[in-house]
This record gives sequence, C-alpha cells and structure tokens, in this order.
Amino acid sequence: MSYSLQIGLRYLRSKKRATVSMITLISIIGVALGVAALLAVLSITTGFEESFRDKVLGVNAHVLILKYGREFSDYPEVLASVGEMPEVAGIAPFSINEMMLTKGDRRAVVLVKGVTPEGVSTVLDLPEQIIAGDLKGLRREGAAPSPDPRVVPEDDWDWLRSFKDAESEKGDSPRFRKPPAVWEKDRAREGARKSLGRVAKPSQVEAILGELSEDELELPEDPAWEAGLSMGAGQEPLAALPGVVVGKTLAADLGLEVGDRVRMISPLAALGMTLSGTGATATRSREFRVIGVFEAGFQEYDSGLVYTDLYEAQQLFDEGDNVTGVELRVFDLDNSEALARRIEQDLGGAFHTLDWSELNRNLFTALEVQKIALTLVIATIIFVAAFNVIATLIMIVLEKKREIAILKAMGATDATVLGVFMVQGIVVGVVGTLLGVLVGGGIVAYLDRIQFPLDPKVYLIDHLPVVLSPSVFLVTIAIALLICTVSTIAPSWWAARMLPVDGLRYE
Repeated sequence: MSYSLQIGLRYLRSKKRATVSMITLISIIGVALGVAALLAVLSITTGFEESFRDKVLGVNAHVLILKYGREFSDYPEVLASVGEMPEVAGIAPFSINEMMLTKGDRRAVVLVKGVTPEGVSTVLDLPEQIIAGDLKGLRREGAAPSPDPRVVPEDDWDWLRSFKDAESEKGDSPRFRKPPAVWEKDRAREGARKSLGRVAKPSQVEAILGELSEDELELPEDPAWEAGLSMGAGQEPLAALPGVVVGKTLAADLGLEVGDRVRMISPLAALGMTLSGTGATATRSREFRVIGVFEAGFQEYDSGLVYTDLYEAQQLFDEGDNVTGVELRVFDLDNSEALARRIEQDLGGAFHTLDWSELNRNLFTALEVQKIALTLVIATIIFVAAFNVIATLIMIVLEKKREIAILKAMGATDATVLGVFMVQGIVVGVVGTLLGVLVGGGIVAYLDRIQFPLDPKVYLIDHLPVVLSPSVFLVTIAIALLICTVSTIAPSWWAARMLPVDGLRYE
C-alpha cells in the first residue's frame, strides 16, 4: 500500500476533530441516498421504456409497407417479393379502420383490424395474448375476398344471380325461397302502393326463379337449432357469424364474454358516406361473434382494438380486395430501419415504409426525454453530497497544514500530496456508492416483486415496471464515482500547491 493511501485513510479516520468525522459521515450518507434514488429512477424509466416497446411490438409489426392512395390490391405480389428476403421472419396483409362496437345499450368506438389467421401469428403476439377463447373461429369456412365495390350491375337483377352463385360456392347460407317482389295480397292492402316502392315485374321474377331448382327454393334445416344455439328473430345463427377478438378492458366495459353477439356499425355509413371512397354505400352494420379476449397489457390497445378476419374487414369497410398495408416482422429488430429503406427502394415510388421506431416516435421520444430529465434531477442529490465532500477536504487541509508542510519539507512531491487528499474524497465516494447500490437495489427488487399497481387509464400499463439491468447499475456507479472524484480535485490541488513555509508560518 502506498504511503499516499495510508496517510489519506489515516486523515479520514482522525478523531482529533469530531466535526470532520461527522461531515465525512454525512457526505457518505448523502452520496448513498443520491445513488439509491438514481438507481431506482433509472430502473423504473428503463422499465417503462422496455415495457412500452415490448407491448407496442406485440400489437404492431416491426415494419409496415403502405401504398400512396387508397387502393392496395396488388398486395399478393408484395407478399411474394418481400417475403423472400432472408431478414424477414413473417409477413401478412392487414386492413384497419375505425368502427363502433355495440352490445345492447353499451357502445364504444374501436379500431377494427382485419388479419389473416395464418399470418397473424408470424407478425404479432396475438396468439400468446389470448386469455379467453381462441382464434379458431376467426375465419369462416368458405370466406373469400370481397368483390370490387365500384362494379355496378348491368341490370337490376344481376345482384341476385351473383349472390346466388357466391352462396352456392360457400354452401353456408339459406337458399332463396321467394324473390324480393311484392305479392298480390300485399299490394291489395290499403296504402301499400305508396310505401312499398318499386315492384318487380312478374316476368323478371319468373326469369330468375327459372334459373333455380326446386331444391334451391326451399330453406334447409338450420344447424344452429340442432346445436342448441340461441337465435333472435331476424338474426343469423350465432355459429354462422364472423368472429372477433376484443381487448380485456373493452370486454369489461361492454360486458362481453366469449360467445356473445355484438354489432359493428360504421360511423360514416350512418351519414350516407363510404369508407372506401368508391361511391358505394358502406355496410351500415353487421353482427359478429366474440371468439376470444386478448390482453396486450397496454391500455390503449386493450380498450380500443378489435381483431377480425381480413375478408370480413374488407367487406365491412367496403374496400373490395384492397388492404391498408402489409406488415412484417424481422429477425433483427435493430436492422428494421435499414430494411425498411431497402424495401422502399425495391418496391418503387408508389410505396412507402414505416419501421417501429417511426410509427411510435412520439411515445419513445417522450420516454427518453423523461428519462434524461429525471436522471439530471436525481443527480443533483449526488452533487449536493459532493459539496459535502469538498467541505470535508477543505477542513482537513486547514487542519493538516503543518503535516502538509512537513511532508513537503521531507521531499514529498505535489503529486504525492494531491494523491493523499484525493484518496479521501474517492473513499467517501466509493463507500457511499456501495451503500447506495445496496439500498437502491433492494428498493428496485422489492418493487419488482410486489408489482406496484398503477392506474392503466393514466399510465397506460397496470403496474410499475422495473428493470434490474447490469447496465443500469454500471451507469449509476459511474455517475456517482465521477462526481465524487471531480469534487476532490480542487481542494486536493490547493493542498498540493501549498508551500512548506505557509504551513509552518504560525507554528
């Protein structure tokens, strides 16, 4: 052990001046409190950042491919070309729009996202987030993309023929029993002619009926009756309804359970507007069946996001076979931005991309700014403790003037004297930092164990996230030791520059 270290520790333990020892103890406690607070703050802010990132990426893909304009019907080609890239772990189309979800007199405005059953598990964490039900009924058997809503029938009865052909392929809907004409007994009612509107000509009705066989004119037995499923007047069988998966908070707000019947309403359709911009009137409302409940752990998604099959969403949004975009997951999250730029160049000017950091830039920027601000605020506690270290060293220098002069007279260099007093400040910093790490680590471990509850409506998550990360501990220790070491330089330099004659002048 060098004699600089020996003398420094001896001065620090000096019992001649109780005041110096007390200030030293206060300095150590101050450093420990500052380190503990800084460690807790960094662990919590880092926990918020990582928790938000994990939950956001569980519901959003790493990269989105979008197309300028409203029409994105060539998505199969994009799926084929981008899906072959070695960096891509999964890829799938999606469609998303705002709707109103109702059950009885309860309603909520939600984002309805159409996904493919085979692709959703490759780009999102939805299967792992299911807490009730499952995704098995997400796509109805025989479901297919919707036709282009801009196609106008050549005559008034084309819709009937196309509907009959489509339903024959699906094989899941009742056959026609009678045409949409007004029968003689209905026309005979008083005032009926004024309100029933246009009546089809018998020749038109017979022409359509002639294309249907006798078997097709009869309603088959309803399988829902045999299954014992409830069915209100004028409603589709519950088992025949398309499925939706709702968030946990939304399910609680609307009183939803797996198997419930809900209705989706287009807010624009009620105003006579369209979602697709094609001029065709959007579907005003449609019934769905709740097949699952998910918990993303993020209030924004748990309270306002609904999943359904892509084909059902296209029909509900009146989009035809268009999608909002294509989402993909990559193997290396840090490479998502570079991959997004490359995909954008490969696809051409009609497309643009967004990586996960761009999509949530405001959220993560706010978290980073908050983390830096809190770190600076808490670091002031360590700065205050550092002033105590400075005061302690100054008092020791004043007390040890005679000893410093004798050391200089015996040949001690300025560097040796500098080392004697810097050792004292560094020891205070090290001891305080170690105590602070123990106290702060205990606080963080306790918070992690009890899962301190938070109001998700305010903080977006339901418990306080903390991260016991080695990097957080190292950053905290580095900041504390740096502040304490720097604070010792001025008084130590003053002692080192002291002349022997100044120390012995009044002896």
